[in-house]
Amino acid sequence: MGVVTRRAPAEGARGAGAVLRAFREAPTGEHAELVERAYAVAAYWHRDQRRRSGDPYITHPVAVAVILAEAGMDHEVVCAALLHDVLEDTGCSEAELAGEFGAGVTGLLAVLRRLEDPAGPPDGWPTSTDTRVLMLKLADRLHNLRTLRFLSPAKQRLKSRQSLEVFVPVARRLGMADIEREIEELATATIAAQTAQTGHGEAVPGARPSADDQSGMRMSFGAISLGAALLPASARARWLVEWRGELHALPGGRARARFTAQLLAGMPRMALALRRTTPVPVRRLLERGARVVRWAIASDVRAWTLLAPPVGWVVVKTAATGLGDALAMLLSLPPVLQAGVRTLRSRLGVPHPRPSKDRC
Repeated sequence: MGVVTRRAPAEGARGAGAVLRAFREAPTGEHAELVERAYAVAAYWHRDQRRRSGDPYITHPVAVAVILAEAGMDHEVVCAALLHDVLEDTGCSEAELAGEFGAGVTGLLAVLRRLEDPAGPPDGWPTSTDTRVLMLKLADRLHNLRTLRFLSPAKQRLKSRQSLEVFVPVARRLGMADIEREIEELATATIAAQTAQTGHGEAVPGARPSADDQSGMRMSFGAISLGAALLPASARARWLVEWRGELHALPGGRARARFTAQLLAGMPRMALALRRTTPVPVRRLLERGARVVRWAIASDVRAWTLLAPPVGWVVVKTAATGLGDALAMLLSLPPVLQAGVRTLRSRLGVPHPRPSKDRC
């Protein structure tokens, strides 16, 4: 049985047609059918999702696929473009895609996922990665820059700087002059517009944050990583990458602490939204997990019995780089987590425990 269990939305034929028409040499036979099937699968799995602009999410993979088809890439790369967010943002499994599209397409997606690991891409990836995967990254970044205005100012600035420092040189090395020029123009225009609005110049690219900033970012990201355990595993890595980037773009410790607290407070709602596209058996398992979470946070003793081991692990790992950082982590992380537990109780309708019960 294929991945698609029912037909894609009615606009699917138009979407697949737009991709096929963008090829310099239109694929035929099995190659054209594979592109059409990739569109149908992507449209099915993204059917209930929307971009920050409000557009149906499928418009993004279609735009990336069109960019690559116009650049002369083969049908496998275009199929990978149509499917590049399916594994991260939906309940579709890698095994299902492999059975439907084979090793050629899924191999490209596997390399792309390694580049988007929350711990960071491998060293030297701009020169050591398969050219076809680099093209996929370039096309994805180009379309994201075209719709950058719907993101927060901090994320706009982060992505624009990264585009100038990383993606423009990659496009230049691959000889993609048109893509290089558009990425550079869009990123430069965004930075210039923000500078004009705030009256502040950009920080020097590549400048290292202070030791205090690094420690604060590690603490905030450690708390966010613990909270992200609520998210489906298929979506967790992608969001952690985004949140790490936002933390680096925030101007100071207070802003990072506020961002972390707000994120932890909204994590349960986000987890529920992401699970709507999760297969029914997995969803039932997650619902049972939510009941366990309600039981655990109903008592401070139970909550901290569960939180203490990961907090201890984070502190021990931090101590490997500096005892001062570990002490700061030990003092700062528990209050943040306690605030998150209180907010989680409110969101899930769990009564706050009475002091007398906690002492029993």
